[in-house]
This record gives sequence, C-alpha cells and structure tokens, in this order.
Amino acid sequence: MKLYQITIRTALYISFLLVIGMFSFTNKNIQSASFYQLKYDVEIQDKYVGWMTCLKNVNPSQPTETNFVIDSKVNVNVITDYDIQFKLESGYKNGSLANANYFTKVNGDTQSLSSVKWDGTQYWGWDGKKKTTLGSDKIMQSIGNLYFKEPVGLTQLFSEKYLAFCPITKAGEYYTVSFPDGKSTIYKYQNGICVWAESKQKLYKIVFRLKEIK
Repeated sequence: MKLYQITIRTALYISFLLVIGMFSFTNKNIQSASFYQLKYDVEIQDKYVGWMTCLKNVNPSQPTETNFVIDSKVNVNVITDYDIQFKLESGYKNGSLANANYFTKVNGDTQSLSSVKWDGTQYWGWDGKKKTTLGSDKIMQSIGNLYFKEPVGLTQLFSEKYLAFCPITKAGEYYTVSFPDGKSTIYKYQNGICVWAESKQKLYKIVFRLKEIK
C-alpha cells in the first residue's frame, strides 16, 4: 500500500507541472502590452483543487530584462491528502533565457528541483545532484514564458524542469509539447496568450482554467 501511494503521488506532481488553463475572453480583454498577471483555477475531473498565478515582470531600470514567475498550489485527495506546490522563476535578458530556478514540493517535502544559468558562452544546468552543460545555443522560449507567448513556428522549446529541449507540434489551433517522461500537454492560445491546456492521465485529466487577467 505504501508503494502504491508513492506511485500515485509521483504521478500527480509530475502531471501537475505540465498544464495550463482555459477561459474565453474577448479581444478587448486580451492585449499583449497591457497585463502582467494571469490567474488560473486548477481542476481535476471538473473539481476545483487549487490555483496558479503567472507573472511577467519587466525591470523599469533594465527594460531588456524580463522575469517570469509561475506559482501554484493544489490539494489532491487520493487515499490521503497531498498538498502540491510548484514554482518556476525564469529570467530573460535581450530575449533569451539567462537563468531559471524550479522546484516542486509535496506535503512540504521537495520532490524535484533544478536550475539553469547562462555564463556568457553556454548554459549550465543543475538537477539537485549534478551539474551539466546544456549547450551554447540561446534559449528563446521555454515553459517559463510559454503562457505569455504563443510558440508560433517553433519545433521545440526548453523545459526548466527536465533541463532539455522538448518537441512541439501544431495541429489546427492546438500545440502539443512532448516531455522526456513520455507525457504531453496540449495548449490552445487566443491573441497570443495561452487560454487552455489539458494533460490526460490514465484515470483523470488535469486542467487549468484562466480566471483573471491583470
């Protein structure tokens, strides 16, 4: 039973990282240059389980620098209660990723973490255990800014969690990002903003529904 609970918990927090939400907004409400915060309700099987915020911060004194912060908390009951927290901070400079920090906690215990840093010539990644080189190609889009920026024309984007480039495909109005663990998430955009996404699991689906724009 203990192993079964750990397996479920692991599946929950990994799948939780992969999604973003949906809501219908008019063109009047969505203007790329006029808002810096997105708020989402998190649902599993159409039941509210928590929230997520996505922030876009532009440094007034350094207009070439933009920071994206994703912060989320949910509570899931599968045999027992699981409080899941996910946070990702990604800093961009001159349009490319400069640094990032990520972690996920379940019931207060850190389950996974990673960091990324550009040293001027190449990227370095750290997965909590070892440091690795990630190449010298500039990262122009990642999960960190995916919610504020539609990945038009891209065939891959970077995942701060997996420290890897992930393939992305488009069919109609939907984008699918495939992750190294075999999971994938489908995203939908409106006026350049991610307004819907869904990650299907064996027994459930997890969805974020866009609730508010500021």
